[in-house]
Amino acid sequence: MIQEWYKHRDPSVRADFDTTLNNLSIAPAPDWRNMKEFKHLGREGLCEIRFATANVQYRVLGFFGPGKNTFSLYVGATHKQRIYNPPDAFDLAIKHRNSVKNGKGSLRERPL
Repeated sequence: MIQEWYKHRDPSVRADFDTTLNNLSIAPAPDWRNMKEFKHLGREGLCEIRFATANVQYRVLGFFGPGKNTFSLYVGATHKQRIYNPPDAFDLAIKHRNSVKNGKGSLRERPL
């Protein structure tokens, strides 16, 4: 799902997202909690990677795991005044993570 979201973004959005991921990859995952590009949302371990392009706030939702020192991306969204688009982004991320856990979904590694 995240691949489709990424593929349909403007090149400037993809570039900013790639830069944000590269910045996060430099730090050990436990240190992400102290970085402005990352926020733990508290719902079943759900977290978001945060960045902005052209005054639009983007959030990419995911979870730590399934492997050690791994963060898995599930849903891309925009964010404005506590409103996410798509509005069910949290539920979608949880649903897709559960499908991976149950062996009904899969993840693909993205090299940085």
